[in-house]
Amino acid sequence: MDWNEVTLRAARIGLVLLGGTGAYLILRVVRNRITRTAVDDTDDARQRAKTLAAVFTTTGIVVIVAVTAMTIVQELGVSLGPVLATAGIAGLAVGFGAQTLVKDIISGFFILLEDQYSLGDAIETAGVSGVVEEVNLRTTLLRDVYGVVHIVPNGDIRVVSNKTKEWSRAVLEIGVGYGEDPDRVIAVLEEIGVEIRDDSVYGALLLETPTVPGVEAFTDSAVVIRMMVRTLPLKQWQVARELRRRIKYRFDAEGIEIPFPQRTIWHRGDVGSGSSGSQGQS
Repeated sequence: MDWNEVTLRAARIGLVLLGGTGAYLILRVVRNRITRTAVDDTDDARQRAKTLAAVFTTTGIVVIVAVTAMTIVQELGVSLGPVLATAGIAGLAVGFGAQTLVKDIISGFFILLEDQYSLGDAIETAGVSGVVEEVNLRTTLLRDVYGVVHIVPNGDIRVVSNKTKEWSRAVLEIGVGYGEDPDRVIAVLEEIGVEIRDDSVYGALLLETPTVPGVEAFTDSAVVIRMMVRTLPLKQWQVARELRRRIKYRFDAEGIEIPFPQRTIWHRGDVGSGSSGSQGQS
C-alpha cells in the first residue's frame, strides 16, 4: 500500500469536502439575503421571495452534493461511467413518469419569478376565475365569487387575464331610449361622475374622474352609452354598483327613459265576424 498516495487522496477528498461546505455556506448567505430583502414588503412579496429562495437553495444543494459525491467517488478510484449510465437511465424513467409534475414546477417558478399575478389579484385562467389565495411551485389556488376554491396546476396555465394588476377599470354600458337626446344624457352622466369623484367615501377608490366617451352601440330597444373610470385594484365592482345606483335615481329625476324590451301582440277575431283584430301591447 502506497501511504503517500493514500495521504494525497485523503487530502484531496478533504479539500473537496471543504469546498462543498464552503459552497453550502455561500448558498445559505445568498438565500438569507434574498429573504431579507422582502422583509418590509407585502405578504405576497415575502411569500414569493421565500419560495424562490427555497427553490434556489434546493437546486444548489442538489448540485453541490452531486458534484462533491462524484468527485469523492472518482478520488476513491471508482469508475464513474457505469454509475452515470445507471443514473441517466433512472433519471430518464423518472422524467417520463413525473413530466407533468416537472412541468407544473417549472411553470410555477416562472410565474413567481415574473410576478405574473399576486395574492389578492382577481384573475381568469384555465377556464376558471377568482381571487388568488395562494401561489406555490405546483399549483395556484383561486376562490370565486361563490366561495368555491379552484386548484389550478401551474402547468395548465397558458394565458392569464389579470383584472387587478396595479389598477382596475369599471366600465358601464348604459342603455337609454331612442327618444332621448344623447348629448343631454352624456352631460348628466358626466355630472354623476363629478359627484362620485367628490364623494368622501367613493372618491378615495377612484384614480381619475369618470369619463363618458359617448354612444357605444345601437340595440333593438336602446342607445348604449359607455361610462368608464379607473379605480384601485379590486374596487371596480364596488364603484360600478354605486354608479348604477346613482344613475337610476338621477335618470328617474330627470325623466330619462331606461328602456326595456317590448313586444306587440295582435289578437285575431273570430272568422267571419268582420273584425280585423284588436291590438294589445305588453
